[in-house]
Amino acid sequence: MKELLGQLEKADRLATITQRVGFALWQLQELEGITAHYFVLSAKSIKGMGLDAGNALLDKAMKNTFGATIREMSSAGLLSAELQERFEKLLIERNWLVHRSRADSRSAIHKPMAMNRVVERLDAIADEALFLLKTVGALSDAHVKKHGITEDYIAKKAMEILEHWHISDRD
Repeated sequence: MKELLGQLEKADRLATITQRVGFALWQLQELEGITAHYFVLSAKSIKGMGLDAGNALLDKAMKNTFGATIREMSSAGLLSAELQERFEKLLIERNWLVHRSRADSRSAIHKPMAMNRVVERLDAIADEALFLLKTVGALSDAHVKKHGITEDYIAKKAMEILEHWHISDRD
């Protein structure tokens, strides 16, 4: 019976860790996509270029690594020193998560304290990605408004996209 309880505890720890890994990865993927969009919007697009040319630039940017996008944004002067530092720190954590987290955290399934450390680190990654998502979103909004795009137009286009994706509240 004691052995079964030990196995159940390990299974619960594994479930907790994998749930946090998955959420942190989703947050990072969203941030990587939004960051690529912001880079193209702010540094690569030119007035009158058209949808096809814009999509081609976005496709190219989306193929870059997250680190390459951060470097390009920095080179283009799109990041304050504070934001650049936060992006670089998150990149280190992202690379740990993707490349080394499992090997570095093997004891987390067997030891509650080790699990807590991993969960805290994963939660910090997800939280930082969310902060940067909101920040890049605000920078994108400011950029398009500076170029004459209104709130109403943004809201209209957002609703069209949601309807196209079949996820609006009107369904």
